[in-house]
Amino acid sequence: MPIPQKAKTTTPTHNFFALISDIHANLDALEAVLADLRDFPVRGILCLGDIVGYGPEPGACVRKVMDLCAVTVLGNHEAMLLLADKILEEDWDVPVRKPLQIAKEQVSKAELGWLRDLPITVNLDPITLSHASLNEPPEFHYIHETTEAEAHFAAQSTFISFNGHTHVPGIWEENPETFGVRCLTPGEKPILLDPSKRYTVNVGSVGQSRDGDPRASYALYDYEQRLLLMRRVSYDIGKARARFKKAGLPAHNAARLAKGE
Repeated sequence: MPIPQKAKTTTPTHNFFALISDIHANLDALEAVLADLRDFPVRGILCLGDIVGYGPEPGACVRKVMDLCAVTVLGNHEAMLLLADKILEEDWDVPVRKPLQIAKEQVSKAELGWLRDLPITVNLDPITLSHASLNEPPEFHYIHETTEAEAHFAAQSTFISFNGHTHVPGIWEENPETFGVRCLTPGEKPILLDPSKRYTVNVGSVGQSRDGDPRASYALYDYEQRLLLMRRVSYDIGKARARFKKAGLPAHNAARLAKGE
């Protein structure tokens, strides 16, 4: 299945696809990332889910993703939004419940229909997209530990997969000869991936970083040259936090933006 294209095609040295995840209704962070990727020869944008949740601008973020992203997969916060009427309010903590209530108000019926139709995984050989682990995708398992990465690779059929969910960028590498798995910490330099191995890449979070670095995170990948570039982008966190406060969101949701937690 060919990878869809929605952005303008260029003919530079590299042809990147941008991979974004965990926007979490943080419009300021999303706009900063979209501005950053304009400096690269991007053929299309692929979204790995969790457009909504935690933040104050779910409607605007959903509309931007619908307009700009060639492929989007379902995140667990979209799944919760679609089930909102079936779950008692007391089952959710306020930091999760309040943003989803805002999303119910901002996201239109047509946009909810679009979210409802999103796939949980997409295979665009040599790339697979998911929000969380490929091991039992509807369960949205995290990939934190080696055993979790091994379970993910057991379900991965392509050279590389991309995910989010943990909000922590990272590169897991599997050596098929030894079945050994290790986690690599991404830096700012481009990485040429080894064709004899397999990879799963967590692209981090656009709207709510959790690795101690408050900057937005996303990835660029040239699948023809197997070149991976992890990006960190500064944005106006003060402006974002003011939006959170104005929307009446819990102070915790805004405070964690500056801490990257």
